[in-house]
Amino acid sequence: MGRPKIKTIESDFDIEKVKLPEDAVVETESKQPKVGAKEARTTQAKAKSKPAKANPPAGGEKKKPSKRYTELLKLIDKNKLYMIEEAVGLIKKSANTKFDATIEAHINLQIDPSKQEQQIRTTVTLPKGNGKKINILVFGAKDTKAVKDAGATVGTEDSLTEIEKGKITFQKVVASPEWMPKLAKVAKILGPKGLMPNPKSGTVSAEPEKVAASLNSGMVEIKTETSPIVHVTIGKASFKESDLEENVKSLLESVKAAKPADMKKELVKSIFLTSTMGPSVKLDISNLN
Repeated sequence: MGRPKIKTIESDFDIEKVKLPEDAVVETESKQPKVGAKEARTTQAKAKSKPAKANPPAGGEKKKPSKRYTELLKLIDKNKLYMIEEAVGLIKKSANTKFDATIEAHINLQIDPSKQEQQIRTTVTLPKGNGKKINILVFGAKDTKAVKDAGATVGTEDSLTEIEKGKITFQKVVASPEWMPKLAKVAKILGPKGLMPNPKSGTVSAEPEKVAASLNSGMVEIKTETSPIVHVTIGKASFKESDLEENVKSLLESVKAAKPADMKKELVKSIFLTSTMGPSVKLDISNLN
């Protein structure tokens, strides 16, 4: 049998000439199931019972200071400039955490950080150390025993491979000048993290093992980047007051020595001391000169 023949019905009117009334509405049937009156009332009742969510304030909700911090604030006069001996005493007293809190100095400089010629970058070896031990990777050391004695790690070709894979377990990299061309291939990885050795920071040296020893015995880098403020760890709460005072004075001397040659006004604007989870104390700079 062949396929059945289908007769077509020809129309005598032109569809394009058929006009609908202007107020005619063409409705399309929804594919979603119809909701009954009872279900609609139930949905409305649930919507009314749910409290409207308030939009969070811009910048997030500000947390209230703890009772401990509030009590510590009573010890310090925010409008007073403290002599270094009194300031250090207050900072040690306010560092009443269950761990050995870190003591920091925050130095506000009168420079324009957007101008390259006003950037500050130098190093200082704190005479009493800063109480911090960091993992240092050392390339090109002639005395590998000295590197290990300094608590550092000897860098090798395998270390470069690990860096290329993104494995970074150190806080500083020190290298001899001969190793710098080899480190160039990982500069894009180390550079953005602030780990690329640099002569200005003292991390490129003919005796990198000695630099590593200095870093783990109190040598710190001082540098400005996007702001005119320098943050430096000067010790721990367990340090003697005299040791913290000596570290602060050495730090200030090194910062002043790095003052740009063409700068006429005073470099240091203010200095604050603070501890981990503690309030800050403003120093009287006139008594530190």
